[in-house]
Amino acid sequence: MASSANSIKAQFDFQTRLFNNVTEGISENESQVRSAENINNVKWIAGHMLNTRLGTISKMAGLPTDETYNAQFGRGAVLDTNASYPSIEEITSKWKAVSPAIAEGLCNISEEVLSSKAPFETPMTNLDDSIRGVLSFLLTHEAMHIGQVSILRKTVNKEAMSFR
Repeated sequence: MASSANSIKAQFDFQTRLFNNVTEGISENESQVRSAENINNVKWIAGHMLNTRLGTISKMAGLPTDETYNAQFGRGAVLDTNASYPSIEEITSKWKAVSPAIAEGLCNISEEVLSSKAPFETPMTNLDDSIRGVLSFLLTHEAMHIGQVSILRKTVNKEAMSFR
């Protein structure tokens, strides 16, 4: 039977692959297209996902955090069409660079740590208030945003995202 850490790592690895697939072939200009005025663009969503990996997921995996993008993409930040954001290339390259170390950290979390009470609440807290619950929420958060980007791909006439 697989450990919880291995199951979490497998889901993390799947989300890593889907992020790479959903952002593949998106140009800088295409990354800034919004389907409506109140919808975030691909670049902002990708930056938000990267920021979450560099911060909260890294912390849960026992790794140092990186707050480089927190002001632009952190919790409570909103898309500012007049702001200067990192390029989609920078965001996707950083995602690819940091994901293996985070995956390794996730794989090494003990069952005892995974079962311990989370240091903060998430929408998952009433179902599971453990570190495992936080990670489950964060991976669901990534899946939701990958879905948003998959729809935005179609807005710029890209093929559907691959699951492979």
